[in-house]
Amino acid sequence: MTIDYLINPVKMGGIVKDTYPDGRVKIYLNGRLGVIKVPRKLIRGDEMLKPGHELEFYFSYIQAVDAPLDYDASDMTPDHEIDPCLVGGKLIDVNDTAVTVEVMDGLGEITVPRRWLIASQTPRPGIDTEFYFSCMNVTGKRDLPQRFI
Repeated sequence: MTIDYLINPVKMGGIVKDTYPDGRVKIYLNGRLGVIKVPRKLIRGDEMLKPGHELEFYFSYIQAVDAPLDYDASDMTPDHEIDPCLVGGKLIDVNDTAVTVEVMDGLGEITVPRRWLIASQTPRPGIDTEFYFSCMNVTGKRDLPQRFI
């Protein structure tokens, strides 16, 4: 029996945990829902990002697909609004509690709880996925305790 699911994007929040010399930014999703590493080019604005910057963006559940589409992420640039875009990716790591997806076109890496993956087959590295994702807006900054940086 095949069950069709509709994945819907929702506005989510996260906080910058770290920045890397190669331009990537590590973001913890609010509510301990996962970790996203994205290139700086996906974050709107010219502000120098530091741990504690709060971000908002669109994201959805991740769905395993047998036949990936010809995804177009050309709207995922900081000069556009943060509108959700259907993107593709590949599972690169699966364990008992989490999955990691490498997003197409070098748009990052997402690690979320395994329950966020909708799959009719046993999850394993190499499976194609699709989900909604967007650029990110900086919405504020909070001071993080030193032990969290």
